[in-house]
Amino acid sequence: YDVREKFEGVLIDVPPAVVLGTDVFDHFLDENNLRDFALNAGNDAEIMQRFVNAKKFSEEILGDLAAFLDLVREPLAVRSSSLLEDSQYHPFAGVYETYMIPNNSSDPFVRLGELVTTIKRVYASTFYQSAKDYIRVTSYRLEEEKMAVIIQRMVGSPHDVRFYPDFSGVAKSYNFYPIPPQKSQDGIVSMALGLGKQIVDGGMTVRFCPKYPHSLLQFSSPAVALKNNQNDFFALELNSSPLKAEGRSDVLLNRFSLQAAEEDETLRFVGSTYSKENDAIHDGLSRQGIRLVTFAPVLRQKLFPLAEIIELLLDMGTWGLGTPVEIEFAVKMSVPVGKPK
Repeated sequence: YDVREKFEGVLIDVPPAVVLGTDVFDHFLDENNLRDFALNAGNDAEIMQRFVNAKKFSEEILGDLAAFLDLVREPLAVRSSSLLEDSQYHPFAGVYETYMIPNNSSDPFVRLGELVTTIKRVYASTFYQSAKDYIRVTSYRLEEEKMAVIIQRMVGSPHDVRFYPDFSGVAKSYNFYPIPPQKSQDGIVSMALGLGKQIVDGGMTVRFCPKYPHSLLQFSSPAVALKNNQNDFFALELNSSPLKAEGRSDVLLNRFSLQAAEEDETLRFVGSTYSKENDAIHDGLSRQGIRLVTFAPVLRQKLFPLAEIIELLLDMGTWGLGTPVEIEFAVKMSVPVGKPK
């Protein structure tokens, strides 16, 4: 498709990543005598603690991870990728944990320790009660499940103590609830300022059809727009260590106000302003008023050819797999001098 050449000044790629296969997971369980315990334990906190405190981890893999960290200094997403996660009939997407880490310590041994601890936390999520409950209603057995881990460079930029992409989203090639003139095959996109946790957690997002990007019902009137506005966003905190994190959740991801995004100069890519004086919404941030995340600069003013890119990628994915697809994406609008924008 030569997709990299279709949009001038736009770099489209998959962030570099490494994968720990399921054999590493099996070796870790067996070396630390965790398999029987994990299958029968019912306390998530205890499971997480036992996995994090496990002493044995493959020396060969530690060497490979150290070599990877020597090349990649940006924040990392440590993602679950189990055997059953993309099962056609019983998908496990969202059942297991994904964590994001700053990867910014000056000590390479600290960075390696943070990464290995985070991998162990992903392994532990295989056996949390929510995963066990989910697998009981499928035709699978927990003993069949094995966890691989994808370690992927995050897309985004640092802003003071925050790291996040300018915006991120999920694009689906099939829309179950199209509004005419949209058709189901035209797809649907949900996107938000900052990290995609806003979307995954069911927060306020902007939804649009790639074929009709100007048709945004959630901004049909100022009252509706104010009610459905994204008032904050998720970013990774860069001044905290995952070694201090307790519990299951990714505690390094936190919410920040739209004022923080305006100070970071990222809101300008997606923002509009509500003016009380004339009860109207104006594109951009040049006026005084309530800030709204409308994506008007992108969708209406064509600051970035997002709709065209998403439409092409969904067509490629649907054709390539022969089935409807879902794509996660993140966009970084500005890059260091000397690189394509």
